[in-house]
Amino acid sequence: MNETPSHASSPVSASEGSQLAGGSVDVEQDDEDRRLVHCHLSGDDTGFEQLYRRHRERIFAVLVRMLRNREDALDATQDVFIKIHRGLDSFDRSGRFLTWAYRIATNHAIDRIRRKKVRKETALADQTVAGDSDLRTGRGTEVPVGSELERDEIARAVAIAVDDLGEAHRMVFTLHCYEGFSYGEIAAVLGIPVGTVMSRLYHARRKVRAALPTDWDPGGPSRSRGRSES
Repeated sequence: MNETPSHASSPVSASEGSQLAGGSVDVEQDDEDRRLVHCHLSGDDTGFEQLYRRHRERIFAVLVRMLRNREDALDATQDVFIKIHRGLDSFDRSGRFLTWAYRIATNHAIDRIRRKKVRKETALADQTVAGDSDLRTGRGTEVPVGSELERDEIARAVAIAVDDLGEAHRMVFTLHCYEGFSYGEIAAVLGIPVGTVMSRLYHARRKVRAALPTDWDPGGPSRSRGRSES
């Protein structure tokens, strides 16, 4: 369990995220996770090793955005999987492994932040959203040909804006817009009401959008004028 997550700093696409953690649940993945938990609890050491390999990058991706420091996130990823390993016998196999694992990860991140056991925060502007994402929200969208440079500039602005969000808003935004979690999943992970999730996400999105010049907004005034003039 000493491997460094390779490319987890880039969030998954919305379509993948919805399969893994959103409205359209990937039943096969959930069943496989439960099978691996059962293998581990039955004495097969490869069960946990496979769980680690399947999910380490997703856990790291969330932690790096919450802690805003890559080295802290690497350390925290190892700590989280140690906690997962120790607690697997308490996992309720009628639930989802990912929801349970994310709850451990977010609680660990909150604890580190509150105990100030984090290094100096570093901007995550280069760890941008996926190439097919709506750069205002992290959700999937098609990017017009020739707009790659503009897209990258907006992505950096979004990353900086997300960095500037308060802890509670940043966590909700990260889980929904980068990881594809539904409101219900986020509520379960963070232990808060769905209404609170919706409120925090609404305010987080407003702050992120406000950080973008209107002429950078995909579908905004500048893009609309360009289409009408052509």
